[in-house]
Amino acid sequence: MRPQHPSPMAMAKKLVRLLRPRHPDYLYLKKVFQHTRTLLRVKPGKGKKRLPELLTDEELVAFYEAVWHTRQPTHMVMIKLLLFTGVRNAELASVRVKDVDLNNCQLRIEQGKGEKDRYVLFPKTFRGELAQYLGVQKKAGATYLFESNRCQPYSTRRVRQIIKQYASVAGIEKRVYPHLFRHQVITYLTKKGIVSPKLQLLSGHAKEKSLAIYQDLALSDVAGAYEEAMRTFPVR
Repeated sequence: MRPQHPSPMAMAKKLVRLLRPRHPDYLYLKKVFQHTRTLLRVKPGKGKKRLPELLTDEELVAFYEAVWHTRQPTHMVMIKLLLFTGVRNAELASVRVKDVDLNNCQLRIEQGKGEKDRYVLFPKTFRGELAQYLGVQKKAGATYLFESNRCQPYSTRRVRQIIKQYASVAGIEKRVYPHLFRHQVITYLTKKGIVSPKLQLLSGHAKEKSLAIYQDLALSDVAGAYEEAMRTFPVR
């Protein structure tokens, strides 16, 4: 007879009692559970992948207009970076002021998914707006690109809340969340003819078997195709 496991919630409470005194952050917890799965030799299940319900161009414009009308620079820059770069929520929250390269229109992502550092592109048309915001952050002595009033980096939960709030204001009934924008821009760039391995380089979605391709492909090789594609992106 197989032993019965405690409920997931009960097990979670046990772990909380153990971890709470150490005040772990998101990345630390992510590593803990990653190593736990490895040590227990737990392999991910092969569930069916569901395609996300993307926003139409009209919905995307309506969403950003809801953001724009608030005149909240932090939210405007944050959401544009999600839309333009396709970075993951946790990656965005970890971006520091010094990670922004205005000259080359690049954003450095440190220790992203797969524990790899990489760079992502943003359009040249966004450089002026980002430079203005960056100047304000530098003047305030900020470390992270997006910080709360307590000078702490925005949490991934807070980013989700902000996006959900604007989706509601825009009257969008679809589920809108940070990772949806990643799907949105990757789908858009694919339609514009940017395919692997260039698309994998832009998105940081490389698999181990494809790593050899990247040895001879620099981000600068992709910049022209990316810039051309983003000229007609619904949000400017």
